[in-house]
Amino acid sequence: MIGPRWRKVLRDVWLHKPRTLLVVLAIIVGIAGAGSVLNTWSLVRQVTRDEYRKSNPASATLRSDLIDAATVAAVRARPAIRDAVARRVVVASVWTSGAPHTALLFALDEFVENRVGRIVPVEGRWPPADGSMVVERSSMEFAGVALHDAVRVQVGDGTPQELRVAGVARDVGLAPGWMDHVVYGFVTPATLKQLGAPSQMNELQIVVRDGKLDREAIRRLAFEVKAQLERAGHAVSDVEVPVPGRHVHAAQIESLLFTQGAFGVLALLMSGVLVVNLITAMLAGQVREIGIMKAIGATAGQVAGMYLGLALVMGVIASLVALPAAALLGRGYAQFTADLLNFSIAGVGVPTKIYAVQLAVGLLLPVCAAAIPIVHGSRISVSAALRDFGIAEQGKLSGTGLLWRLGGISRPLLLSLRNAFRRRQRMALTLLTLALGGSVYLGALNLRAAIVGSVELLFRPQRYDMSLSFADSWPSESLEVALRSVAGVANAEAWSGGRAVLQRGDGTRGNSFQVLAPPAATTMFTPQLQQGRWLRPGDRKVLVVNARLLADEPALQVGTTVTLIVAGKAEPWTVVGSADTGPSPVAFAPREAMAALVGGGRVTTAVVAGLSRGERAQLELAGRLRSELGERGFGVKSSLMVEEQRHAIEDHLLMVAGFLGVMAQLMIVVGGLALAATMSLAVLERTREIGVLRAIGARHRSILTMIYVEGLVISLLGWALAVPLSVPMSVILGRAFGRIMLPVPVVYLPH
Repeated sequence: MIGPRWRKVLRDVWLHKPRTLLVVLAIIVGIAGAGSVLNTWSLVRQVTRDEYRKSNPASATLRSDLIDAATVAAVRARPAIRDAVARRVVVASVWTSGAPHTALLFALDEFVENRVGRIVPVEGRWPPADGSMVVERSSMEFAGVALHDAVRVQVGDGTPQELRVAGVARDVGLAPGWMDHVVYGFVTPATLKQLGAPSQMNELQIVVRDGKLDREAIRRLAFEVKAQLERAGHAVSDVEVPVPGRHVHAAQIESLLFTQGAFGVLALLMSGVLVVNLITAMLAGQVREIGIMKAIGATAGQVAGMYLGLALVMGVIASLVALPAAALLGRGYAQFTADLLNFSIAGVGVPTKIYAVQLAVGLLLPVCAAAIPIVHGSRISVSAALRDFGIAEQGKLSGTGLLWRLGGISRPLLLSLRNAFRRRQRMALTLLTLALGGSVYLGALNLRAAIVGSVELLFRPQRYDMSLSFADSWPSESLEVALRSVAGVANAEAWSGGRAVLQRGDGTRGNSFQVLAPPAATTMFTPQLQQGRWLRPGDRKVLVVNARLLADEPALQVGTTVTLIVAGKAEPWTVVGSADTGPSPVAFAPREAMAALVGGGRVTTAVVAGLSRGERAQLELAGRLRSELGERGFGVKSSLMVEEQRHAIEDHLLMVAGFLGVMAQLMIVVGGLALAATMSLAVLERTREIGVLRAIGARHRSILTMIYVEGLVISLLGWALAVPLSVPMSVILGRAFGRIMLPVPVVYLPH
């Protein structure tokens, strides 16, 4: 049989259904919001970590002139090597819907076994047949192709060939094609030969047997393999060792999980504040009842236990609704996130302990949030409780007298202003939730604007629209004359370039990095220097490094002389400057110095600026350059639009900002719910006051106007607090973004 105290609890729930519903709804919003984020974090973390590791990613990649079956077998025989495969990667152009896209074609010698960087078939044919291609899933929508479509593919200045999309596959080791603006395709060596490209394998991917080795240990092992290949007569041009077990987009993944977790916790705390507000209001309406209970013998502990039990019951009810909602929302959000990152959550479940944590929080949140107001309310004396008149004046509202003396303020409006500040503790808690939600929302908008501004600064030094790569090398002067003679070209420069490797003091070598070599007096690239100086006419073996390369190789400090291996030659180079030029490790060197090393004084690349702006005009110019230069013997191997590079970087960065905006909207919802709860409780507490106003002639519209004005005052105050609070919030978000994401400068722009 239910005791009298618990019958009172149930009766209170029944008699105050709107108030109880508000408390339960506040708990549901907090638990569902934080729980969905926690579920998303759990699912995304599992697939990005476990699915990537299951793909057996390469520990290192060596690029050589030829990797044959005997070489692969010899490397596999090494005790420290668990597996090895050979492949070839070819840069091509794919025409879809009349527009060209940069493509990377992967050819393996063992498609059937698929041993390293396993590729998972999604639909259609696998492995690819001769004369067809399988497109990586993340490139399908970007390229605008579908299964069984025919696309034109061109390698270098070869004849375009039509290939049919025979299948779709997923390679979790690749950055999403839509994000990098690249079409990934898998073809056979015979198909490469059909396209006019070399069909022999030239890359060796190895997987070490000891999965606990760090990057430097793997690097030493990779160079042992390099020495083995060179003893067998193969020239190894490059050795690349990624961070072990780290996906290429690990920074984006970590940033997503970090922001999701942080804002999930913040939403939960805001819901807790809302519960405190609601429970305080509930107790304020039952002060006299508490006094009567204590007058007939109830102790403070019994009264507190009764109301804490009520809070626990509301937590149970809220959890029954919030947990299924969090599971549904979390799975949908995780699927959306995983699709963007080129993973799949199919067959992956949320661990039981995650649900247990959510249930514990759902039960304890209302109890813990209500503990302080309940303990305080249960300790009130009998005389004070029985003398309670409901809403106390709590002192004069500062500034009201001044407003009254200024005149022009009606009595109903003045009463609305006074009502807004009657329950000052509740007012403070409501303003806190509104200000936090608003500041996060503004911070997300500011971060997005800062990202766009940062990318603008990043590409501002590039005064050209596209870069061209040629099948053969040419004297720089003759190539520039040919380029400038094409209609629509405003300016053109021939550039050299290549790849370099830092020879470290301990005898090991770093990862190779790109070296771009413009003319020393270039007018088409003017980077913002951080230290030192830019290239000068007459410079020879000097470098300007970008911030990303300097972070990877701290030995490349301005003023130091290092040993670089370029085209197989180890020579001293002096670092004369550093600049921030983008997320990829790059160095800049004089054109003449690089051309002498890699091209016999000739160049294979050029940058072009067009007379007309706009994507369509630039695409037309690229087509005209290919056609006219090809007729003159300057075969264009590939072209890369600067605007396409810009969009690729923006997509990387804005993806995280977009998710942050979604979480900010959740915070706005919680803040709005806090305002709604405050206004609802204000109306419930002033039923007698409203009755008196109606008795002396106040109309329904006048009373509604008073309530609306009160809500508007609180909203404006919350927004007024959110605006200055958004400044430190923006700084925090920007610094966290800069540490976790791609290292680009963040500029805080007013939005």
